[in-house]
Amino acid sequence: MAKKNILTQSKKAKADGLALANRLEEALTLYAGVCKTDPTDVEAWVKLGATQRRLGRYAEAEASGRRAVLLAPNQTFAHHTLGVALQCQGKLEDAMSCYRQAIRLKPDYPDLHYLLGNALLQSGQLHDAESSLRQALALRPTQFEALSDLGALLLTLNRIDEAAHFLQLALGQRPDSIEVLANLGSLKEKTGDMDGALECYRQALSRRPDSPDVLAKQGELLERLGNLDEAEAAVTRGLASAPDHPLLNLVAARLDRRNDRLAEGVARLERILDHPMPLETRCEVHLLLGQLHDRMGNTEQVMPHLSAGKRGVDQATDPDGSSRARFLARIDQARTWLGSEASGLDQREPPPSEDTPIFLIGFPRSGTTLLEQVLDSHPALQALEEKPMVAVMEQAFLALTGGGSGALQALSEAHILELRRLYFQEAERHLVRRSGSRLVDKLPLNIVSVPLIWRVFPEARFILALRHPCDVALSCMMQSFAHNDAMAGFVSLENIAEIYARVMEAWHETTEHIPLQWQRIRYEDLITNFEPEARKLLEFIGVGWSDAVLEHTRHAQQRLAIQTPSYHQVTQPIYQHARYRWKRYEDEFQPVMATLQPFIDRFGYQE
Repeated sequence: MAKKNILTQSKKAKADGLALANRLEEALTLYAGVCKTDPTDVEAWVKLGATQRRLGRYAEAEASGRRAVLLAPNQTFAHHTLGVALQCQGKLEDAMSCYRQAIRLKPDYPDLHYLLGNALLQSGQLHDAESSLRQALALRPTQFEALSDLGALLLTLNRIDEAAHFLQLALGQRPDSIEVLANLGSLKEKTGDMDGALECYRQALSRRPDSPDVLAKQGELLERLGNLDEAEAAVTRGLASAPDHPLLNLVAARLDRRNDRLAEGVARLERILDHPMPLETRCEVHLLLGQLHDRMGNTEQVMPHLSAGKRGVDQATDPDGSSRARFLARIDQARTWLGSEASGLDQREPPPSEDTPIFLIGFPRSGTTLLEQVLDSHPALQALEEKPMVAVMEQAFLALTGGGSGALQALSEAHILELRRLYFQEAERHLVRRSGSRLVDKLPLNIVSVPLIWRVFPEARFILALRHPCDVALSCMMQSFAHNDAMAGFVSLENIAEIYARVMEAWHETTEHIPLQWQRIRYEDLITNFEPEARKLLEFIGVGWSDAVLEHTRHAQQRLAIQTPSYHQVTQPIYQHARYRWKRYEDEFQPVMATLQPFIDRFGYQE
């Protein structure tokens, strides 16, 4: 028996050496031999499973892992081995169960927390994934994989500064990591540094020219920039070696949409739906399928895809509804700022300013991006797209006053001047001003903060973008938005309608209490009667007419990038096919009509 044990240990040691030298087939043969000789050797089954996994034989690795767990249910590495084999096959729930059991047996093992975090990330459970990855780093602060994954996760959650921190730490450990370079490229995209993003992708591809992940990201950005031929080339190159790559096919389908190859785009996306892919990508696939079917008139197939995509977004970003609740609470809080003495606020003399912004507000998908492009094409105006100047100002305001009832009255003249300074300081971080131009601050949901904006800029002019409330709700269903509290609730027609009603009722109250200088412009009027509506708008702003606004489409095409979901729409000539599109889905809208009807009537959309 002792002789047999010595021989077994010798074979395992030799197999270990072969595995370390990447001679996997030889190592596999030896481990398999040990398992045959002694079927109760748990260590051999664990190592056999690990080797099978490295060779891509995932089903065999799973079988070996299950045998190890059966033999030793309290052996950490048996559960570890089985979990990895399951994860490689996309069996994420089973894999996470294995990792959790292994953690219970060995809670101080950082690799297990990392693996659990990685599986949670793949399944779209982002907040739980963050917790596990941070636990892995608490146990081993230099773990590259955890740093990289946490950076990517925070990027998905739009927490840019935190993401940059962890990605830079990861890059410091592995400067040649194409995964980190690719994620840094995505980060630079989010900050508007498109040249920097393309350079990151170029560096990554110089290290691995055929990387489908990087080619997908590169193609995605090139498509957004309107460089369609280059985007097609990148995607085609990637698909040649990875025809089922989810993101490559998603970008290819967006290019199909650009080129009116709608049926091809649908076929491409439906073919990959059964393939494993990150939840975020799966959501995007469903949303794009909904959009394509809508364009093709296949109305019965639209809502199922949109709902599937939005359910995934909800699961990933706001599983407990806390983000949506925070945004609704923010609306309610802003409604208290005026307090009971609002009537006295209009007596204050506006502070002198030659540079007061114009605020373009509304509800998302109301035509604000089209209006922004029109205004930005005017030589006397310069638009700044969805940057957090008001948010920075609001944060300081809350710190000064607490933001309770009557908080606006609590602001002194010195406070107001400081808030103005903070606003322009933040604007300078995002924009190099053209000499003599007026700033157009476009961020639709700044509508919630109008009482504060007016208190700080009483001389400001506000442009309210309107569109039929049902078309707004439908368009919000069709689009993928940045992850934040405001957009977290855009996951069903019912939730969108509720948020819309809360926002627009708050706006109505604001206009009744405050002497705003504002003008509304309806999307439907603008696209059907463009020049007269544009002239009225420019007259309200006080800049006079310029024929340059007639070339707003060309202007949009020449801009480096448009960050909102409307990027592919505003670079086209004005079209009519999205006008009153909601009527194709009247049955689906019946449950929310009672919520939206008051605003349909108020904004003049009665039939």
